[in-house]
Amino acid sequence: MNTKPRNIAVFAVLTIVCAWMVGCGGCNPEPMPTGMSPTEGPESGGTTVRITGEKFDMKNGVTVAFGGKNAQSVTVPSKTEITAVTPAGMAGQSVPVVITNKGKPEVPVTLSQQFAYTDATPPTVTMNEPGDGTVISEYADSLNVMNSVSVMFSEPISPNSTSISVAVAKTDDSMSEPMEAMLAGTVTGSGDSVTFTSDMPMRAGRMYTVTVSGATDMAGNTLAGSHSFSFSVTSPEVLYKYHVRAEDIQEENGEAALKRIAARPEIFDNAEKWERLVASNQDYYVFDRKKLSVGQLLLIPRGRAWGDK
Repeated sequence: MNTKPRNIAVFAVLTIVCAWMVGCGGCNPEPMPTGMSPTEGPESGGTTVRITGEKFDMKNGVTVAFGGKNAQSVTVPSKTEITAVTPAGMAGQSVPVVITNKGKPEVPVTLSQQFAYTDATPPTVTMNEPGDGTVISEYADSLNVMNSVSVMFSEPISPNSTSISVAVAKTDDSMSEPMEAMLAGTVTGSGDSVTFTSDMPMRAGRMYTVTVSGATDMAGNTLAGSHSFSFSVTSPEVLYKYHVRAEDIQEENGEAALKRIAARPEIFDNAEKWERLVASNQDYYVFDRKKLSVGQLLLIPRGRAWGDK
């Protein structure tokens, strides 16, 4: 039996297979990335990255993955350059970058550099105190209900970047308009919260509208737009008798103390009506307008005889 032709045929097939394997290995070598720029970008993705190196597959294309996520688009302008647009990632995380030539066999190669995702999300207000729409009706002193408001954010922010303005308006039950339309104060804070402390105490019979703006996080992202909330303090019921309190006279007695008492929302809500207190009380007992005492009873005159409507 003549086996020579058969051997020749087998040898020919083996020769073709070996030639194909050698040729395939040459047509799709492993990529050899050497550098990447930039090496960081926002967590939202969309950063165009240039990768340099050798043996990038221009014919079949290249896959670039950032932390296991494929780039949004990849172009191979030459065998030594790739451009890729980053997918979204997690802020503060550095991820490996893997390049794979698409031709068979596919051999993934990890770049020596990693890509760092930076914070691109602006802070938001998560809570404010008092809450929006709060009505405060219980307090110990109608002229000193509170002196601060607080705002909490979704992440740490720079207190020096935060601006807080407070507009003041009368409530429906108030007997007077505010002397100033805006409340002056200072902003302090740390971490994810700031506090506005007013120069003058917030009082009864007023609505306060707080507007927060400019808050910037540690990555430089700024609060989008502004955040506003309002709260009000109801006026107390008017009094016809009043006992002098320590806070009425502790700063200065006499006329100054009478003005503070007359300015109380439960008295006249008007400091200029202090003389009415003198006129009415001196008719009932020996009244020393220059020296009031804690607990002293004052009668509060009201009615048309005093010019009230």
